Amino acid sequence: MPTTIQTIKTDETIRAVLFQSSGKAFCVGLDLELLKKAFSNDSYFTSVLERLRKIYIDLENLPVPTVCKVEGLARAGGFEFILSCDIVYLSDKAKIGDNHTHFSVPPGGGSTSRLPKLVGSNLAKEIIMTADWLDPFYAEKIGLVNKVYPSSEIDYKVKELIEKLVQKPRSVHRTVKKMLHSSLDLSTEEGTLNEIEIFKDYAYKEKDAKEGFFAFVEGRDPSWKIKN
Repeated sequence: MPTTIQTIKTDETIRAVLFQSSGKAFCVGLDLELLKKAFSNDSYFTSVLERLRKIYIDLENLPVPTVCKVEGLARAGGFEFILSCDIVYLSDKAKIGDNHTHFSVPPGGGSTSRLPKLVGSNLAKEIIMTADWLDPFYAEKIGLVNKVYPSSEIDYKVKELIEKLVQKPRSVHRTVKKMLHSSLDLSTEEGTLNEIEIFKDYAYKEKDAKEGFFAFVEGRDPSWKIKN
């Protein structure tokens, strides 16, 4: 994963990233043999947690939209993985949940930080403390995931989403993510000032903003538009 993340960071041709899986599971957390070693060696466990934290932080801060298509199980570390992504689409047959406490283990990959920001503190406590599997439509209702689709439709819906995302330049997605992430814990007054500062830095320095505007005025496709 670190190598993949580094490639996405540096390859300017990449405009969006899709995470999906084949088989019954999207991601169910760390390898059991690794966990056996970790529970027997505190310093090793610490190194695993620190590495996991860095991966999820780097994933969250990628300069392009990250999309998860979940059709099977996403639990524990897999649940924490989808919390680190920008857009999450579930199949109506998917099962997700933070199951750590079922084994008397607290989360270690960011659930207690990211989940409350999505669903609020009380719901986050309930989800983590009960370790219940979450119904896909309930997850959508509480704002934990973006959309739920029948398994027969999800491939098309995700393809449709990705096609929309890649028609925009990488620079604008990078800027919007920077705006959102940096304003998350600010007051409205502070956040709007932060937005203006980042907007100015983008609009005055990046060619894509001017190109997008003038292409619209002149009735032509912008240079960064992908031709079908």
